[in-house]
Amino acid sequence: MKRSGLTVLSISLLASLIGSIALTSPVKANDTNIEASSDAVFLPVFNVNGPEDSPSTLSRADETALQMHRQRALPVLEESVQMEVDSPAEPMTPNLQLPESLDAESVEDMEYSAAEMTAIEHYNQGVREYNKDNYALAVASLNEAITSDGEYAEAYLFRAAAKLALADPTAAMADYSTAIYVRPDYALAYFSRGALFYEMGEVASAMDDFGQAIALDPTYVEAYDFLGLAKATVGAHEEALVDFESAISIDPEYELAHMHRGTSLIKLREYESAVIPLSVAIDLYPDYTEAYLNRGVAYYHVADFSAALDDFNRAIRLDGENTEAYYNRSYVKASMGRPTEALADINEVLSRQPNSVEAYMARGTLYSSQGQHAAAIADFNRVIELDEYAGEAYHQRALSRMASNNIPEAIADYESAISFSPVDGGVYKGRADAYAIYGDLPSAIADYSYAINLDNSYSEAYASRGRAFYEAGNPESAYEDFSYIITQDSAAASADIYFYRGLALIAMGDSVAAQSDLQAAAERYLADGEANGYRAVLESMSQL
Repeated sequence: MKRSGLTVLSISLLASLIGSIALTSPVKANDTNIEASSDAVFLPVFNVNGPEDSPSTLSRADETALQMHRQRALPVLEESVQMEVDSPAEPMTPNLQLPESLDAESVEDMEYSAAEMTAIEHYNQGVREYNKDNYALAVASLNEAITSDGEYAEAYLFRAAAKLALADPTAAMADYSTAIYVRPDYALAYFSRGALFYEMGEVASAMDDFGQAIALDPTYVEAYDFLGLAKATVGAHEEALVDFESAISIDPEYELAHMHRGTSLIKLREYESAVIPLSVAIDLYPDYTEAYLNRGVAYYHVADFSAALDDFNRAIRLDGENTEAYYNRSYVKASMGRPTEALADINEVLSRQPNSVEAYMARGTLYSSQGQHAAAIADFNRVIELDEYAGEAYHQRALSRMASNNIPEAIADYESAISFSPVDGGVYKGRADAYAIYGDLPSAIADYSYAINLDNSYSEAYASRGRAFYEAGNPESAYEDFSYIITQDSAAASADIYFYRGLALIAMGDSVAAQSDLQAAAERYLADGEANGYRAVLESMSQL
């Protein structure tokens, strides 16, 4: 049986782009457009919430799965009228295969009243019209069935589905609730209403209904799966995994639960573990586009770019209209050193979604990484036109303006970025760098200090502040900052750190300690092949 999944991850840039312009770290974002999404997990497009959320993931509703719940929530034609009319038959199958129509010969010996028989006949006619996509006629027939039997739970449930197809979720919700009222033990009605709550973003109510469906039917695979999805929506991925595993224990071939389990593992950053359930989902359903998308995301995060590329290529072959596949593939190609192909994929996204803020952000960052700062700035300008609250666009535009030596406008952009992310140390450090280049060392030191207050382990801010202190004539404070970095990890400290601490020691009059630091700097410059740095050290040592 073809089943689908519910989430899609999509690769994106995050705070890793704050300090440098490079397409190296993908992540996720958030999108609530259910209709535009497909059936996989999306690593978000661009997370503007800062490093603490990195790498995040974007949850998008899987349209196919949302449609599947409606199919599973629909009763079929009454296959036999030899049943109690006040307790209509439980749905037998989710795929809405129509049994033989009822005719006069099949009912001539029945002992039901005309009113009872009319309810069943109208119900069956409603089913037939629904399956012909004649939703208004389906509602009309189901109205007649309900008029004849006001406690016909299946009729309410099917009418809800027809009303959903007619874009009337409020009326559908009322019918689901009525079905539950007339039949309190109707697990399918609870599941169906829960799925609609989930689709409408009312997650707490959805979880209540899924829980009730499970209480009524402890083997309800879909209810466990959707309960897990609802928990994942609020970030409770550990709890969601338990529900997905419950669904799998009941039905090991239920590929949606495998796919969703992989999704939550990705969001928990357990990328290698995520590959396993996603591969199972693909084995169970080889044309599962969204599972390829999600597995590609997992492979990307473990730096298996070749495998990630294969999965995104397969997703595109299965669904050439899937913009997320092109978007994600652009990151893989950029990471593989194929920027021209990466740019082509982003342009493909923009050709389909000309107002995509995320695609403009990605393309602008890609342009920046290639030194095409004018093109990058144009894209960041477009992002800001489309979303004036896109703080990260100001940040990235500031980086491009810095690279173009337009320091005053870079500082203005950093100020805008700070207004959107006032606790993002990376933005303060960026503005401090701009102030330092501009020659405003007091302002630079103040911003470096604020960045360190936000994150007292921010080594890059210590290093930059140390140099600013040194250039401002405060070698003692410079020495403290450089010493902090060396104390944290002396082997990892760069040649520049030792060099500038050596200069600070010279200014402090400690030539013996300065000699030791300059020697360490010289060794590191030589190992890194930095001839200019090595010559600078020799010149400084000659003055001791």
